[in-house]
Amino acid sequence: MKTLEKIGSKPPWLVGKGWLHLDHLAVSSLPLVVVTLSLAGVAFAREGAVQAKQIIGTVEVLGPDFMRLTVTEMGPVITALMLTMRIGSGIAAEIANLTVSQATSAYQVFGGKPKRDLVLPRVWAGIVACVLLVPIGVASFLFAGTAAVFFWYDVPAEEFLFFRYLDGLDLACAMIKAVAFGAVIPFIAARTGLAARGGSGAVGKAAATAVVHGTIAVLFIDLLVAAVIALLRDGVL
Repeated sequence: MKTLEKIGSKPPWLVGKGWLHLDHLAVSSLPLVVVTLSLAGVAFAREGAVQAKQIIGTVEVLGPDFMRLTVTEMGPVITALMLTMRIGSGIAAEIANLTVSQATSAYQVFGGKPKRDLVLPRVWAGIVACVLLVPIGVASFLFAGTAAVFFWYDVPAEEFLFFRYLDGLDLACAMIKAVAFGAVIPFIAARTGLAARGGSGAVGKAAATAVVHGTIAVLFIDLLVAAVIALLRDGVL
């Protein structure tokens, strides 16, 4: 009972060892994000450079569009998809295991609120983790792509990276996506885990469902935010 009273006295976003969730979501996901975004940056930059060289005859012209696409699209979206696969499936499986073993029902009998105590701490940690990881992913994508262009086409970074072409809307787009992705991925995963029914097979099904639904949500949010930013840039909104 003391444990329940202690849990009930905390703000919802700190219940359930929120800092431990943050460490699991952000720190443990850092190597995956850096490696994945670096490899994607090399492939994206090299393929774009090949096309630019064939069509225009120069690679430097690729720089501004490469940077803008990285900041607004590639960095946030690929980071979110990696978190969906790693974090979304893990959260769904963890909570589904508690659900099918009746642990959440027993916790509710003793006065606990599983929907609050299991979902909100992970959503809070997911938002903070995504806000921290998206800039790291963007930087990994940018610098790996720049290194690839320099290695294959001998184009120095100062002639490829044009930070002056970025504006406030580009940065706002990246941060809005980071916050939205960080909230929706653990929310969908946790709710999927709580909805699990049946035996051990339900745990695997919940993990797979969380990845599918999380991926669709990430792509939908990306489209929605990009459309709103485009309307703002055109002066329609």
